[in-house]
Amino acid sequence: MIFEYCRFVLPAIAIIVLLGCCSSLFHKRPKTKTVAFLVNTKTNDAIPLHYWETSIGRSSSCDIVLDYPTVSRFHAVISRRKNTWIVSDTGSKTHVFLNEEKVDKRSKLNDGDEIRFGDASYYFSAPDFGDQVDAEYFPALVSQNNGKVFYIENDSCMIGRDPKSDVYLNISTVSRKHAEIFMDDGHWYLKNYSSNGVYINDKVMLDTRRLKAGDVLDIGGAKIIFEER
Repeated sequence: MIFEYCRFVLPAIAIIVLLGCCSSLFHKRPKTKTVAFLVNTKTNDAIPLHYWETSIGRSSSCDIVLDYPTVSRFHAVISRRKNTWIVSDTGSKTHVFLNEEKVDKRSKLNDGDEIRFGDASYYFSAPDFGDQVDAEYFPALVSQNNGKVFYIENDSCMIGRDPKSDVYLNISTVSRKHAEIFMDDGHWYLKNYSSNGVYINDKVMLDTRRLKAGDVLDIGGAKIIFEER
């Protein structure tokens, strides 16, 4: 009797726990209505962008998956900064080209621009959304290692090897309490707690520095792009 009860109840509990985990994974992903499109230059097929921060690559974990051999697993990110669209190269091997010019880390996007990720070419189409972006968008940390995006919804964000950290980095060269990103007087700063320091744009930092959009952070070998609203 007890065995039969457990046979049905335990799988049900497992499913509930799994759904709860999935819910927590997507909790920090502020989704909007369609905010822009990537239109294939050859087929005219349109891919909608549903986020103010959209990862693009060959990996199935990207928001937009491009199954091309010349596209890197985590190739690029398209994001909205106040009233400006930005395309950022997240360390791809074949680069990002905007109107046939290579993008050096990041570049401003305009409606009608042609973007090429490896051999995948698209027109960028975006209507004017005015000021509603500020209410929808959170600053973000974009991993160059795996393309994951973490949204900073509060005024501070702890990064470290401690599983309780807001951004958990399970890397031996990362300290348990390695660094903190926090807001002060309307600006974002990074404070270092580790003897190993943090590299910002390839320069070591051992104290506190103000961050700007596009800064590349190297935290114990984990490379992360700071994207500010």
